[in-house]
Amino acid sequence: MSASPHRLARPVFRLSLLAVAMFNTGVVVADELEPIQVQDGVIINSPNIDTVIPSQQNARIPVDAAEALLEVPGVSASRMSQHGLDLVVRGQSATQLNVLLDGGYVHGGCPNRMDPPTSFAVLQSYDRVIVQKGVQSVLYGLGGSGGTILFERDTATKAAMEGIQGSAGLSGSTNGAGGAGYVDGLFSNGSAYMRAYGEYQDVDSYEDGDGRVVPSATSKTSVGATLGYRLSDHSGIEAGVDLTRASDTLYAGADMDSPYDDMNAYRFKFWDQKIDGPVSGVKFEAWRSDVDHLMDNYSLRTPPAMKTMYRAAPSEVTTQGMRLTLTSTPMSALKLNYGMDYQDVSRKGWINNPASAVPSAVLGWLWPEAEFSSVGGFIEGEYGISATQRLKAGLRVDDVNSSINGSLMGSIATNPMVPAAIRNAANSEQDNTAVGGLLRYEQDIDKNLSLFAGISRSVRQPDATERYVLKAAPTGIAWIGNPTLDPEVHHQLDVGLSGKANGNMLEWDAVLYYDKVSDFVLRDINRGAIAGVSPNSTIYRNVDATLWGAEVSAQWMFAKGWQTYGSLAYVNAENTSDNRNIAQIPPLNGRIGLDYTESVWGAGGRVRFAAQQNDIDTLSGLDTIETPSYGVVDIYGSYTVAKNTVLKAGVDNLFDTLYAEHVNRAYSGIFGNPLDRIYEPGISFWARIDTTF
Repeated sequence: MSASPHRLARPVFRLSLLAVAMFNTGVVVADELEPIQVQDGVIINSPNIDTVIPSQQNARIPVDAAEALLEVPGVSASRMSQHGLDLVVRGQSATQLNVLLDGGYVHGGCPNRMDPPTSFAVLQSYDRVIVQKGVQSVLYGLGGSGGTILFERDTATKAAMEGIQGSAGLSGSTNGAGGAGYVDGLFSNGSAYMRAYGEYQDVDSYEDGDGRVVPSATSKTSVGATLGYRLSDHSGIEAGVDLTRASDTLYAGADMDSPYDDMNAYRFKFWDQKIDGPVSGVKFEAWRSDVDHLMDNYSLRTPPAMKTMYRAAPSEVTTQGMRLTLTSTPMSALKLNYGMDYQDVSRKGWINNPASAVPSAVLGWLWPEAEFSSVGGFIEGEYGISATQRLKAGLRVDDVNSSINGSLMGSIATNPMVPAAIRNAANSEQDNTAVGGLLRYEQDIDKNLSLFAGISRSVRQPDATERYVLKAAPTGIAWIGNPTLDPEVHHQLDVGLSGKANGNMLEWDAVLYYDKVSDFVLRDINRGAIAGVSPNSTIYRNVDATLWGAEVSAQWMFAKGWQTYGSLAYVNAENTSDNRNIAQIPPLNGRIGLDYTESVWGAGGRVRFAAQQNDIDTLSGLDTIETPSYGVVDIYGSYTVAKNTVLKAGVDNLFDTLYAEHVNRAYSGIFGNPLDRIYEPGISFWARIDTTF
């Protein structure tokens, strides 16, 4: 591809169309299932758990699956392109979040997080995405202090119906989103089944509200298949594969672009949920993912003037693991889930100069063959104290190990610019035992009001980047990990209320949370904190921190076919060791919307807004400005063309507002002001058609 191919498109914007639907749900001990509302494909389960239904969303097909989760209060995302939006949940991000795709983990290939796990998810192939904010379970792996996000498929359940079923769709946008299409089909004879799905997107760079091109183009192709056999209504066996290929991705917020980002993922499952005996259910899951990633500074942008400054950074990441979950019901009011899990992550990433006499020569190691492994045991129980009181408790213990290949030249363990103390620490294995757990109480005060209170402890391990990354520059070290980091220990408290009124036409919920963190891993600029490292280097160190916040949401069906809704979310994060704010924390934000649905027609609009973020930390190098407040208007509509086919259209950012999310990356110096946040897309007209069969 020729240099500097900034594929121009009209300004683009995210839209959400509100689909008003009715679903049945209920508390474990309830006698009657109560209807709840679905807002833009988001089922409000509780103040801490939301379920996004991809098939119910009435927006254009999202470029990145993370976009669809932004409808959930308390969820934001950091942008440096259109591929690889990095989720932020209640102020926590990266490996503070556990993200599982169809039961397994995927870790991306970029130390700078060009490709977080959600960038590999084919959203329309999942039946739901469960967003657990904070620590709501111990079943899905260690850590997860900020939350757990579960991309789930119901393939075996759907396969109970014989024949062919599925869905397909196309969408287009005038600004950046370009064209996208997907198909998801399932064939079953009632026992054996096969599900196949695919998605293709060709995405141009978008324009912001001032008409400036933000380099962010990408092309993505994803395909997958699942083969399974239903042994009974309660048991079965299943294997699947997902392949994702992202190419020619431009990053306005990075010093490199990505010619390719490839992922192969494999899954195996066996389950039997109706067994006679002390163990009433068993589920075994195994997974593996392989990610090959390349970034460089010359093939997709204007290259450096001298070929000696050409740089390519390939990387390879393999994630594999397994989980065995057993279920027992020693009494009718008590259900126990318990078992063991294992995860191993192998990362290697290096830098070379492809224009040199020896193009394959390694100039340095970003990830020097880093290995991370954990073996954990867990138990979690739910107990119905009475028809109106419930108790949930969980405990997990993990043995954790991380290490690198200390013989690789140019790595953090061998580079002579690295202080001897850090080199020696890098050559030592890091072992620890992590203990986490939760205790939660829920009570129905009456049929229209419920409350809950919970406490939890979780331990988040520093990842390979935080411990072992090394980026050297001619003048010294630019970015260095810290092998001596201690794990983060989070002690959290949350309390909340949820209620309904007017015959369930009005529903609302509210939650307050507090998180006291020991040994929070702070990304910072070195100012003497690590001796022997350049004073302007990016480093990592442990500090104590507190995070607290609140979320409120409500929806009201005030007349036949009419619904209004709104939400607010706020989080505050402080480095208490240094009496500083923590960087990259979203400000007070929310949305207010109005929808009308009648017969085959639907229409609506909303305002998305955020306050100015004044609580910033410029000393870290991550926050550069106090990001201004904004308010953005979206409008949308839908028409049911045929029984199974719906046409949707809308305008995102109706008034072409120039705005940025505070958690967005700063511009790379060749694309914009490096002190400024990357701006979001300007006005975008979009249309989409979906059909089911």
